[in-house]
Amino acid sequence: MVEIPYGKRMRPRYLRFLIITAVGVALVALGLDIPWLLITLIVLGALNTVVCVGALYVLYRQPHTVSADELRLRQLGFFDWRIPAGDLGAAKVAERAHKGQRSVEVIGDALVIQSLTRTNVSVPFHEPQLVNLGKTGVQRVERVEFWADDPERAVREINRVTT
Repeated sequence: MVEIPYGKRMRPRYLRFLIITAVGVALVALGLDIPWLLITLIVLGALNTVVCVGALYVLYRQPHTVSADELRLRQLGFFDWRIPAGDLGAAKVAERAHKGQRSVEVIGDALVIQSLTRTNVSVPFHEPQLVNLGKTGVQRVERVEFWADDPERAVREINRVTT
């Protein structure tokens, strides 16, 4: 199994949120003399810290993967899809900007797994696939587009198991 990391673009955003939260709570704590408001802000800051640290952990520990059996695509802890290797066509590097509303959604005939509105790997399927996106239901797609930190390596590894 080969890991295909996808979190490089998102990590700085979460790190900024952590720093802004810590500095913001510290500054407010110095200037506030209202205990209930201070406690509320500290609790919200702690919750934000948990969310950001959790997202950073998931980005590091749960990359996309490819093996002889499947391509596994993930988006944080919210999406996990396994596609049998035999259903995959030839992957290619294809950087695109998307104006989608969600980080994982169907746009046209493609399942798009965005990283800050961008994808850089496209993989067609031999036959259309069904993907369940929860609230939007099961949809039919003919390819998947996703972000990989090293798209050339991702394409090479995917094509190694499809040929």
